[in-house]
Amino acid sequence: MQDTVQTFNEQLERLAELPVVLMVGAMLSYAKPLPAVWWFVPLLLLVLRPLSVLVATPGERPRASQQAMIAWFGIRGIGSVFYLLYALEHGLAPHLAGTLVSLALWTVAASVVVHGITAQPLMVRYLHPRRAAAEG
Repeated sequence: MQDTVQTFNEQLERLAELPVVLMVGAMLSYAKPLPAVWWFVPLLLLVLRPLSVLVATPGERPRASQQAMIAWFGIRGIGSVFYLLYALEHGLAPHLAGTLVSLALWTVAASVVVHGITAQPLMVRYLHPRRAAAEG
């Protein structure tokens, strides 16, 4: 029963995520691609997220391959849209709001594209040694 409920919740979450991702894509035309996007997005995805994994998992001791996968894929970035909306609803200064909207939307969009392209090849590579060990 627990597995069925968990599977249903995961499917429901993915269905709810789809309209949000579509809205992010639609809103990109209103988000100026600020010059900061060109350094902020790579910094966040390639440096800050992996560093946060190192800080968050010191006692867990995941294997290097697990840590690399967590560092690359991290948590779903769509949550940042909800945090952004919360900040906007609670009186964020207009000039700061425009900058944060642009950075958040372009980061989410870049993450969706880059992680979408790399998900299958990296998962195949990650799972290959485990499948070979199970078969051998």
